[in-house]
Amino acid sequence: MRQLLFKRILASIIDYTIVAGYAGVLFLCTNIISLKFNLKLSENPMIGQLIGFLILTLPVITYSYLTEKSVWRGTIGKRLQKIIVLTDQSKISRSILLRNILKYLPWEIAHTGVHWIVYYSSNSIETPIWVWVILILPQIVSVMYFISIVSSKGESSIYDRISMTSLFEKI
Repeated sequence: MRQLLFKRILASIIDYTIVAGYAGVLFLCTNIISLKFNLKLSENPMIGQLIGFLILTLPVITYSYLTEKSVWRGTIGKRLQKIIVLTDQSKISRSILLRNILKYLPWEIAHTGVHWIVYYSSNSIETPIWVWVILILPQIVSVMYFISIVSSKGESSIYDRISMTSLFEKI
């Protein structure tokens, strides 16, 4: 079982490296487009949040959902580490979707905080406490997720338990 925990951590590192590469390309493209058309995305944090959700978060959730519900039963990282996501076959779509929404929810909440803190900072306005809360809350949830993964030796997390999924080593 300790091997599953190690494999799950490696799979996450592989997957987040892929996501970071994708995010880096989006960041460069966004900066080029912003400069070319003189757009100031920091002027409206809600527009920035919407754009970020549509071009980063939604594709990442969709990728994870589609690969985990496919015959591969896992993302590229999971496939390379030979682990699969298991769930009740009659509820596979619902369970896998819920799993990924819960998994990436702290990430999206943190994005919201970043958009708002950039807005307040660029306008020399003191950052309200609620922005700090939505920047700190995802960190706490992520630590709770990690602790739940370690305590289950890699088999499940809080979001796995809620979505009734688990990870197993592929034989």
